[in-house]
Amino acid sequence: MALSPNNAMACRHKLNYLEPKWYGTPGDMLAFGRQCVDSEVWGGQVPLILLDAHQAIANYEKDPGKRNQYWKSSVVWTDIERSFEKFFKLNPEAVGWRHNYALYAYRCGAWKTFLDQVDLMPQINYLYFGGTNEFQQMVVSAQGNLEPEKVD
Repeated sequence: MALSPNNAMACRHKLNYLEPKWYGTPGDMLAFGRQCVDSEVWGGQVPLILLDAHQAIANYEKDPGKRNQYWKSSVVWTDIERSFEKFFKLNPEAVGWRHNYALYAYRCGAWKTFLDQVDLMPQINYLYFGGTNEFQQMVVSAQGNLEPEKVD
């Protein structure tokens, strides 16, 4: 990383090494992912390693209901948000990643962030969300789950 501070592939290899099936634990994976976000030197896609860690951990859950529930944890959402916010701070032109941020915000139940990301997409790749109908249902669901603003 000293020679190539944006080397996300090297980080992905280390993350793979830290998986429970090899030599690590979910805690090790998350600690490394958070290190990738917190680094003042590493850039490029490196902050997204924390997202990759959560995706790998979620994939260990075979029950789809429990896997979906994993994303609803406030700790998971905080990590996902930190990962994408750091990534976009370092890579503001990487608008293609807005789809990813929107999808994970939706999975985590972060409705406002989902809708904000949709607004920031220059064009929508409906297939990424499962098709036009699925995407439209996601938008309606997110809008319906937003808390109404309080009027004083």
